[in-house]
Amino acid sequence: MEGRGRKSTAALSVVAPTSLPQRMEPPQGLTESQSALWREIVAGKPVDWFAADNAPLLTEYIRAVDMGNRLALEIEATLAGTADHSLKDLLTMRDKEAKRATSIATKLRLTQQSRYTPQAAATADKKVSGAKPWQT
Repeated sequence: MEGRGRKSTAALSVVAPTSLPQRMEPPQGLTESQSALWREIVAGKPVDWFAADNAPLLTEYIRAVDMGNRLALEIEATLAGTADHSLKDLLTMRDKEAKRATSIATKLRLTQQSRYTPQAAATADKKVSGAKPWQT
């Protein structure tokens, strides 16, 4: 009846394997390019950064970025004379998408602003060596 005795301290200290956290997969309904952007963003953060309740907001962020990219292509085509759209309307739509993407990115804590306090940002800025980008 060896199996029924008390367990040793060593046996009790062994942790049973648990499932490792998984990165969220893109939801259905996104295009291939949107799904690729989703995976890129999710892979750029710790595995537990996004939870299932973040999925709708992350989806809207992906859509805003994708639409901004599409509008940028339309703007370029209009400037090149290969498309017949109102440049003013395209620029207005792109600006709205950029504001929407920026707002959502901040809420998802994807931006520098959401990672640093103003004091920490100032300290990090002082540590940068070399010329500032606008000085080159």
